[in-house]
Amino acid sequence: MSNKSIVPAAARRLALALLVFAFLAVAHTYPLITGLDHLSRHNDDEWLNAWAVSWISQQLVNNPSELFDANMYFPTEQSLAYTEPLIIPGILGAPVHWFGSSPLLTYNVLLLLGMTLTALGMYSLVYRWTGDYWCGIVSGSILAFGAPTMTRLPHLQAIHFYWLPLALLALDNLLVHRRTRDAVWLGGCVLGAALTSGYTAIFVVFALGAAIIVRAHTLWGKQGLGVLVRLAGAALLTLFLGFLVLHPYQALQVSRPLPSAGDFTSTVQMYLSSNSHVHYGTWGQSFYASAPDSFFPGVVALLLTVIALSSWTASVPKRVRSMIIAIAVIGTVMSLGTLTPVYSWFYDLLPPIQSLRAPERFGILVYFSVAVLAGVGLARLCQYVVPSWKGPVAVAFLLVAMVETFHGPARYSSLDWAPRIYRNLGALGDGPVLSLPIHRGRDFNRNASYLLASASHWRPLVNGFGNSQPPEFDQRAVLASRFPSPLAVAHLRALGVQHVVVHTDRIPGSFELLERVQRRSDFTLIAEDGPDRVYRINAPPDTPFNNLIESINWLQLTYIERPGLVSFLVGWQELGAVFGLQDTSRLLLNVEQTTVDSRLTLSLPTPMRGQYFDGATGVVVKDVTIEPLKVVGPPAPLVVPPGYESLVLDLHAVY
Repeated sequence: MSNKSIVPAAARRLALALLVFAFLAVAHTYPLITGLDHLSRHNDDEWLNAWAVSWISQQLVNNPSELFDANMYFPTEQSLAYTEPLIIPGILGAPVHWFGSSPLLTYNVLLLLGMTLTALGMYSLVYRWTGDYWCGIVSGSILAFGAPTMTRLPHLQAIHFYWLPLALLALDNLLVHRRTRDAVWLGGCVLGAALTSGYTAIFVVFALGAAIIVRAHTLWGKQGLGVLVRLAGAALLTLFLGFLVLHPYQALQVSRPLPSAGDFTSTVQMYLSSNSHVHYGTWGQSFYASAPDSFFPGVVALLLTVIALSSWTASVPKRVRSMIIAIAVIGTVMSLGTLTPVYSWFYDLLPPIQSLRAPERFGILVYFSVAVLAGVGLARLCQYVVPSWKGPVAVAFLLVAMVETFHGPARYSSLDWAPRIYRNLGALGDGPVLSLPIHRGRDFNRNASYLLASASHWRPLVNGFGNSQPPEFDQRAVLASRFPSPLAVAHLRALGVQHVVVHTDRIPGSFELLERVQRRSDFTLIAEDGPDRVYRINAPPDTPFNNLIESINWLQLTYIERPGLVSFLVGWQELGAVFGLQDTSRLLLNVEQTTVDSRLTLSLPTPMRGQYFDGATGVVVKDVTIEPLKVVGPPAPLVVPPGYESLVLDLHAVY
């Protein structure tokens, strides 16, 4: 047979596989295809990733040298490093984004593309090992459209999992053929995984490590030395290029504490967990409710895996079995977390492991192994089938496997990703913006909608969301949330914030408060759309209060709003909101709605002297001197000047 006939046949098979996988991606996510530009799962992680790939797509054209200076967590630099990299998906989605489309269209196209490419990568690996076209399609479909994928549709980084089968294919080619180009491909796959997801990169490295260990006997001798040299060269080049691009992650890496030992039963249950209609509706509901993740591959995949392991086909090299079993073993052990000492060993040995939040996700290596073995099992089964029936038998297994893992119709609904108030922000300037309410602590994921809306203007945001957050974010957020209090406005001005978007329907009492203080000169209402308002932070007038604010080092002060062991604030009466900032020698308090009965009770470590400032005009209202408590008993209440909407008390230690 000539090369002219082989190449077109291989190309036709690849094209047909691509069409099959694309169709399955559309079918499993239906009705997504009917509204790619506006359908959403209304999930914060989905919105975060949609924003991230859109940011990467536009920044690679506009200013690639500042790719990591994303428009969130302002004024923190290199803030993209608080999310998954998603650089490769961002590059793939760039043509869609460049047409001026919505971030949802970019994300949804990448979702379908990631499923298709993951299936295609698995197809290439299994087809290479079995020589059977349909075995590759079955394995690719099980990997790309099973429980781990369909339960994590908001996590684009998990969908783009093609790097593992491609890396394993490159490693196998390198060990067999000992070619430099295979080492280059291997390094490229590892680098691609690192540029897509930290989790994926770690999974790929562990899978490759397990495969190399069981193939180590082939590396002895002169020819093996050449392979080792190529491996070392590829590893060094990959590390260098990875550090060159991803070095912000090293600077901002958050080391999570070693996970506590979980429940062995619930961890094992994730290998029985699935929410497909067949599994969930029959026996899987209890497993899905209690398991930390879902990795059940399906009865069809398990049946084919048993066939593969019990009667290995001679057409598939035995090295494949040893590699796949090794990958499954390391995946199982690592997914148990600290239930075994192995995870702790790697936690201490490899710093990237310290950033992982969910060790159970190593279960994807077990799932991947089953998907590979399912293709091998089908190849073995087809040896007992007459040639004319191999295709129909394989198609039957594919259809049953896809029906078994079907989760559809997917839960999508329309989303107005950028309300009108945000679409107009771009015309107002290019300076930093704050959206209120701003969310912090465990609720900081709720800032994701602001990130998604920012794709309409790309102005820097004080808000942010990601895998982690800057250490100063919570204090910055809680102080900003006190807008329009004078101290909060002064803090925003010091940060450089130009506009504040307030969603009054999401903040109880905010509409009435803003109406009461609308005549203040430090901010101005400039746009309004229903309950949404945009305020401009004005330049500071020359007042005693603003002259005082210019001298504040905000990062050295600690936010207080209630009495505590380290708080100078003991209590108050007949006052509205009370909050402030302090260090060992200074206290700034914002008090509101004062009356003739208003009192403050403070416990100071040293004598302090200062002034009350009118929050509306910035003028001095009263001088204050407070002595520290010298006798046993509660501190004496401090009289607060009455009749003010807001006052700021500034006290300095007197030495």
